[in-house]
Amino acid sequence: MVAGRLQEKNGYFYIVLSYKDSSGKRKEPWFKTGLKVKGNKRLAEDMLLEYRTNFNTITGRLKSQEEEQKSQLLFGDYISDWLEKHRYNIGITTYEGYSICVNRIIKPYFNDRGILLETIKPSDIEEFYRYEMTHGNNGKGVSGKTAIHYHANIRKCLQDAFKEGLISYNPADLVKRPVAEEYIASYYNAQEIKTLLKVVKDTPIEFACHMASYYGLRRGEIVGLKWSAFDFTYNTVTIKHTASVVKIDGKRSVLMQDRTKTKKSHRTLPISQELKDLLLKMRQEQEQNKKLFGSAYNHTYDEYVYVDRMGNIVKPDYVTKHFSIVLENNNLKKIRFHDLRHSCATMLRHLGVKMEDIQQYLGHSNIVTTEKTYAHFEKEQNNRSLELIMKALSEKEEPDFEM
Repeated sequence: MVAGRLQEKNGYFYIVLSYKDSSGKRKEPWFKTGLKVKGNKRLAEDMLLEYRTNFNTITGRLKSQEEEQKSQLLFGDYISDWLEKHRYNIGITTYEGYSICVNRIIKPYFNDRGILLETIKPSDIEEFYRYEMTHGNNGKGVSGKTAIHYHANIRKCLQDAFKEGLISYNPADLVKRPVAEEYIASYYNAQEIKTLLKVVKDTPIEFACHMASYYGLRRGEIVGLKWSAFDFTYNTVTIKHTASVVKIDGKRSVLMQDRTKTKKSHRTLPISQELKDLLLKMRQEQEQNKKLFGSAYNHTYDEYVYVDRMGNIVKPDYVTKHFSIVLENNNLKKIRFHDLRHSCATMLRHLGVKMEDIQQYLGHSNIVTTEKTYAHFEKEQNNRSLELIMKALSEKEEPDFEM
């Protein structure tokens, strides 16, 4: 006879059986008795005895019910539940991105087609990628990079299902991983950056443009900078905080985090005299605004560098949107704000700085990222090299003897 006990919960008796399954793993299923604790202990004990005596019949029925439920489980429902189980093991911004990917794209597609977890095939997954890359994103088709994100979620989810014994293999392992398009970053040359910095001087995005152009900082790293990150004695700045836009409970907000994108993004860089002067001017303006606006001033972000006149943090979205407006209003070449980071790296390459040093300066997680992102520079260098060779070989030879 299997072991068991009564358990009280919320004023009711529950039966808890205890046994080892075929693999030796301890199982303790709970069963409702429907009996209130007060005045029903004898009846509950009789039910416990009945459950222990008829253990094989009861567990067999439960097993068949469980198997039937598993066989009818839609893949879209499973991956949604899978993400919810892992939401507290990943960052808020990461979860937000995964949630959009899973609940708005993957789940509806597979559920609408009635594809079950138990019977999902590699061809089902491949067809999903083909559909999204041709019909997704409101008919424009998603990029290969986006499809790779879909693949990562699907594969991780199915791997867990395989480990749980819900499927006999991971069908995503037999699917060819989507290929991302080669990305060639746009950038400004040194003269174009000089022009930009003159245009944005004394505007709300001067600080952002300065930090992106001189230091290659991401917009989240710029907005997340605290005064404590700057050491004016040794003239250094440590990149160790970030800000990002997240959607929580349907409301967009700025999330301030005391961490960087990756471990290598945590880095210390030197402060130029020009940056030092800019920072001292910004600090003086902040102190003046605190006195000027009094109780209306927002002191929530006093420890942060990049705030507006009322003390509110400058939002990452504001930086990118206002940057585009400035370019258009001043007839400057159209690039993304993030491309100032590429511009910084490109200038460093033109000056002969090694890829490894650029990687460290920008905080890339690996050298491959640096090499891929700035491959355009190598192509330009090769073109220049060919031009020099052609010029040298096409020049008219001078006679090596006197006439």
